[in-house]
Amino acid sequence: MPNLDSYAFFGEVLDTLDVALCLFDAQDRTVLWNDAFLRFFPEHAGHVHVGEPYRENLLRFYRGRLSEAERANIERYIEEGIERHRSQTRPFVFSHRGRRLRVASQSTPDGHRVRIWQDIAPEQVVPAQDERWAVFPIDLLNFIADGAMVLDGEDRIVATNDEFRTLYDVPDERSVIGLTFADVVREACLKAGQEDRAAEASALDNLRFAGAPFEVCLPGGRWRRVIARRSASGVGFFTHSDITVLKRQQADLKRAMDELATIAATDVLTGLANRRRFDQALTEQWPKSVAEGRPIAVMFIDLDHFKAVNDSFGHAAGDECLRRVAAAVKEAVTPSADVAARYGGEEFAVLLPNATGEEAMAIARSMRRSLRMVDWARINPRLARLTVSIGICAVRNPAMIAAYDALKRADDMLYRAKNGGRDRIDLMEA
Repeated sequence: MPNLDSYAFFGEVLDTLDVALCLFDAQDRTVLWNDAFLRFFPEHAGHVHVGEPYRENLLRFYRGRLSEAERANIERYIEEGIERHRSQTRPFVFSHRGRRLRVASQSTPDGHRVRIWQDIAPEQVVPAQDERWAVFPIDLLNFIADGAMVLDGEDRIVATNDEFRTLYDVPDERSVIGLTFADVVREACLKAGQEDRAAEASALDNLRFAGAPFEVCLPGGRWRRVIARRSASGVGFFTHSDITVLKRQQADLKRAMDELATIAATDVLTGLANRRRFDQALTEQWPKSVAEGRPIAVMFIDLDHFKAVNDSFGHAAGDECLRRVAAAVKEAVTPSADVAARYGGEEFAVLLPNATGEEAMAIARSMRRSLRMVDWARINPRLARLTVSIGICAVRNPAMIAAYDALKRADDMLYRAKNGGRDRIDLMEA
């Protein structure tokens, strides 16, 4: 536990500097706050309490600042706010109840997170006809390679450059002065026949929390990265760049990496998972079964007299036999839940989460029935039949046995099946 007296004392010191503080625990629950916090956020007065989830804090915050139309997106705003709370590393600035607040957030050595707000200047609204904007050197914006946008204290566009208009499909005759950035994004979507309310809302909300780059998706899979800076008076300076190619490259790279991961986890001959993938699945699934209190079973399948097949008919025939057995194994399991793998040589392994001994036996019998239906003579006229031996360990309570102990017991059952005459199934329940 943190030393709450120290945090409370620190909060009182910050009160004298008119700086707000709120401390949250590792589960994002409110621990303590100072008086400045309630001055900056009066909506929390009489409501915030020790143990309150940060989600409830954000719900009050957004209910008081969103328009009726924007409230349709309140759950998304809350989720994004929680993510900012957990991951923030740099201060950002936003407006709230006539204040310009700079907020910093930092995790503490004891696993908590402290947020601090500073009132950097009263919010100043710049009149549309203010003479300062009349002499603003707008032409200079066109010397910036990226799109450029200047907003007043009410988030209305004061100036843009030509590149900004190109990036957002603004027609030559269309003036954007006095619009919001959300208006521009919405018009670009409407022009393409896509009324993308999510993009509009995202653009608006990210402007409120300017301080880090954010991205906007336009119709046609086009992406823009926006970097925002705010002055103390609330004036915003934004640059916009086209990152469509970069996003496509990232998507292509992810697809390539996913494909490589699939290849690395797949047995080339049979198309089943390989031993590495099976061992990984076993390591991942066993703790889940322990946590959920669900049964689990592991199974080994071995081709009987397979060396004789290779010696008599050649390795090409042997490989085709392995593919036929793999097909029978794959057909018997549930791909979305079970993991079937070629474990090595002529041996296969199957992981059956949430399966009892009876269910595992039913799956094993299904495999043997499928193999009896195979026309082995099509591989070689002298190959009359091919059988398998199967060993199973079914575990009712996986908390009572280690994963690899269960695997060893399944292997023991496989050898019992072989020693018992082959073409049979042996089961151990633990």
